[in-house]
Amino acid sequence: MRHFARLPCSVIAGLLLVAPLAVSAQATDYPNKPIRLIIPFPPGGGTDLVSRTMQPALNAALGQQVLLDNRGGAQGSLGTAIAATANPDGYTLVIAEIGATAVAPALMPNLSFNVAKDFAGISQLIEQPYIMTVHPSIQAKTLAEFIKLAQNKPNAMNFGSGNVTAHIAQEAFFQTANVKLTHIPYRGSGPSVAAAVGGEVQTLFSGPGAAIPQIKAGKLRALAVTTSKRTPQLPDVPTLSEQGYKGFAISGWYGLMGPAAMPKQAIAVMNKAVTTVLKGETGNMLRTRGYEPVPTTPAEFDKFMRAEIERWGKAVKQYNIKPDF
Repeated sequence: MRHFARLPCSVIAGLLLVAPLAVSAQATDYPNKPIRLIIPFPPGGGTDLVSRTMQPALNAALGQQVLLDNRGGAQGSLGTAIAATANPDGYTLVIAEIGATAVAPALMPNLSFNVAKDFAGISQLIEQPYIMTVHPSIQAKTLAEFIKLAQNKPNAMNFGSGNVTAHIAQEAFFQTANVKLTHIPYRGSGPSVAAAVGGEVQTLFSGPGAAIPQIKAGKLRALAVTTSKRTPQLPDVPTLSEQGYKGFAISGWYGLMGPAAMPKQAIAVMNKAVTTVLKGETGNMLRTRGYEPVPTTPAEFDKFMRAEIERWGKAVKQYNIKPDF
């Protein structure tokens, strides 16, 4: 301030007017360098597939490279935690996956992040069914046959999961069906599907990106989908509700978020890019792989995430789910 005191009042006023303009110009320059997108799961799973499908179109829409960074571990919470403490300048983002974002807080109360406080939602990306599959060696062609087989041999078969949502969905379903299986967790849907193909587990719920190619190759057999409607990619596979489990419907989802203090301008730019990409040819590509694009506004996604955290917190208590990963 002692330097300002030596300047004429007109010059000081000019400086005060220029400073906000300079900040504003800098904010609207986003993005002016590559953007790091953390995928909180290993390669080969749904989050990885969706991110890599969207990457080329996002690069074009933003005029900058989106660099994918797989950081798997702790059911997606490791990569999510890294994003929570990243520089909130808009250049480190993370895929918001239902398990790490909405389910893990109920199972892991000592998480280093709080989704509602530490993140700003940008947009929901997709929703998906979970597909119940069995290894072809299992002598069950239908869900009813599999349930009967499992009831006759309690804990004789294993079920796998690649994320906490698939784990809880299966625990809830098996309790409803009155069967007991042994749970084996994996670091992502890719590894869990590989385990099912290899016969390490006899059944699992998994997303379409990892499961459908193996189903069509005859390496896994699909018995049911968990959504309220059949998926167009597997039109002959009935829902759980159709097979006697009325009202049992679970959908997975992914979204995009950044650190809570991320500039609003950066959020707006990313939201526009994501919406454009998902409403274009990339959205059609995702549909062919079993994912339904559902872009939202940032406010809508924030509200949706809060509701999901509450919903899954209640489910964990209702079914008395304990973490075993």
